[in-house]
Amino acid sequence: MDAIGSSFEMGIVTSRKFHGEVSVLQLGRIQIGAAKTVADGSVNVIRSEAKLRQDGDDRIMILINRGETPMSVRQFDRKIELKRDEMTVLAMDMPSECSTPQSGHSHVILLPREVLERPGRMLELFSTTRLKTHQMAQLLLKENVRQLLCAEETLGESLEIASGDYIAHLASTILQMRDPKRAKGQTGSLDARITDIRKQIARSYRLPDLTSGAVGKQLGMSARSVQHILSQHGSTFTEELTTKRLEAAFGLLRSGAAGPIADIAFKCGFSDLSTFYRAFRARYGKTPNAARVAR
Repeated sequence: MDAIGSSFEMGIVTSRKFHGEVSVLQLGRIQIGAAKTVADGSVNVIRSEAKLRQDGDDRIMILINRGETPMSVRQFDRKIELKRDEMTVLAMDMPSECSTPQSGHSHVILLPREVLERPGRMLELFSTTRLKTHQMAQLLLKENVRQLLCAEETLGESLEIASGDYIAHLASTILQMRDPKRAKGQTGSLDARITDIRKQIARSYRLPDLTSGAVGKQLGMSARSVQHILSQHGSTFTEELTTKRLEAAFGLLRSGAAGPIADIAFKCGFSDLSTFYRAFRARYGKTPNAARVAR
């Protein structure tokens, strides 16, 4: 099944009848969608390792259960059950599975990672958990998505972009992490610059000798400026770089990548294997070998 720009596998267990509907709406830089299924057996929708490699989607998905039937969601070795109108967040670049005992109805919101601050850390805390933050923002988000998906008239381009930006703002509010170190009075300019820094780190993290100076040079700023901007967000260049490298290594291990652990660590930019093992265990609470999924 191909939808929302990504690929899924569907399994229908012991069902003699099945009907499915999918609708998608593009709103500037984000997508929203609805999926309905009617069956007399359980329905599983899976993002497998093969599908991850097929489409290379690294967006963030917010999943909302809009049906009466509870929905089971798995990712990152975690499992939750969403009741009606409850929501969770998933990484599109990691294996996942959603299932319902019979019929199901869900809404999804697909966000590019740059919309969110420190998306890796956010996923570590919130992925496959029942979101409980900012209840009013959640209510506004669910109602706006519902109304947009039910609208009969076509939105103009400017209204589509504005609607998408509003939904992205609500989603970012729901998924933000409170950080006492974070500077007050952030400006749009500062947000734009830290987004640029993180994008450059994402492009270059595989280089074992990557420095803040090298990242700054690509962006027309000094190493000190890079460090200062990150500190305004309660982070450091080392933290950002290590986080990106660990996320990449974790993703490879969970997708069944072949080869020795050392090769995977070096491929993700680590030049010292013991440092990689310590950082990986501190972040994920397990060794790289324990996190690995057999092919």
